[in-house]
Amino acid sequence: MNKKWILGLGLGVGGLALVGGGLVATGYWADRAMGGGVEALMNTQERAQKVMELNARYPFQPPPAGKLLPLDEARLEAYLAAREATLPAYQVMQRESLEYVQAHGGELSTGSRRAMLKAAGASLRMAGKAQSVLLQNLEAQRMSPVEFRRLTAVVYPPPEAAPDAGVAMASQVSDPTNLAQLEAQLAAIAPQLEDPKLTEAERLQLEQRRAGLRKYITQLELASGKDVKDANAALLKKHAERIAKAANPTFDDLLIRPLEPAGTAGLPTP
Repeated sequence: MNKKWILGLGLGVGGLALVGGGLVATGYWADRAMGGGVEALMNTQERAQKVMELNARYPFQPPPAGKLLPLDEARLEAYLAAREATLPAYQVMQRESLEYVQAHGGELSTGSRRAMLKAAGASLRMAGKAQSVLLQNLEAQRMSPVEFRRLTAVVYPPPEAAPDAGVAMASQVSDPTNLAQLEAQLAAIAPQLEDPKLTEAERLQLEQRRAGLRKYITQLELASGKDVKDANAALLKKHAERIAKAANPTFDDLLIRPLEPAGTAGLPTP
């Protein structure tokens, strides 16, 4: 059996994708085959409406494009609380999906339309219960799904992407290597100023260069978001134990992405 099904990925979202709009086309027969698929789809629409309500009630203003999201400890606490409170429901979904595969694995392996419709209905119900719990927990923390997703990008960044946004390219002057070179130039000025043979004009020139380098380095650090990165890193370190316990590689793919507005699922997190 495909490992994705055992993890719940197939039952979480894949099963419905296989039948697509076929539920509407085949009508009553499909509803029966899915074990109440129309009702499950209506519940999905209700959750989508709840997502819109939460996003409107608790608006979240992301940073400008290319800028890092600075973490706020109170919101990080709320984020972790919502995540921790939802994990038991997610674990129930995992267990139910595994039990479903164990019970219906043979039928699913045939690839029959009836089996896939039935699995899609089961998928909607299983994932729907966990998603509903997540939405309840977000509401309790006065947090929108948009904010939850953006915080996830910082707290649990995917390995192939930067946390949230704003990575400086190697060719940019704010690259850490270039900053280190500028700092080395700044450090080299101090011993030169101690040279007793310096003329007043030479000393003034070195002091002006030192002041200019300090100002330039500060500007580059601010432009690169170094202050935000350092502050975020300190906060994440402080809560590292809770963050590690709440980590789950498929939690967000199954519970958050399906709740995103139509047309945005699968897009990179800005």
